[in-house]
Amino acid sequence: MSSEAFIISAVHSPDPPTAIRQAVEDAGINLSRIQDLLLGTEGASSIPDAETIARDAGLICPSGVVSSSLRAIIFAAQSILSEDLELVIVLGVDNSSSTALLLASPEAVGKWNLSPRARLAARSLAGVDAALRFTEITAGDVAITKQGKNGIFLTSELLDELEAAQAQWGLVMAGMYVVVLERV
Repeated sequence: MSSEAFIISAVHSPDPPTAIRQAVEDAGINLSRIQDLLLGTEGASSIPDAETIARDAGLICPSGVVSSSLRAIIFAAQSILSEDLELVIVLGVDNSSSTALLLASPEAVGKWNLSPRARLAARSLAGVDAALRFTEITAGDVAITKQGKNGIFLTSELLDELEAAQAQWGLVMAGMYVVVLERV
């Protein structure tokens, strides 16, 4: 069983297929290598069709919809950690924008010489304390915390802020859903 999942790239775009294509292109891999698309909706007035978005982006993988993009990140990480998948796109959409993250297993990182931006050090559906216990760090170790509704957008912002501050640990919260990132 894999012990790590990595975020390779993050892209914002008003157009979901464009965000996906750019996230994959930024990583330097072929769209055909993506094994799953998880779509998290955040206050969208209507739920987009994940299969249509995948097809329009040029993906040939299964897709699914989750009511929260942070929960979609957690599910994607779990699929990687259980070694079911190596490369997953998580897409968050709201009424005016979209954000795509490419997540990868350690095997994919090595196989395709990918450059991770961060390691998903912990994820929790049960709040901050559970996530911090898992990583064996304290709240004082976390340099940057983001909290709000749009988890994937906050995660992308956190990646940028961790890199700019050269900080090691960051945390994103959306309700009881939490991810802890370690900049690599």
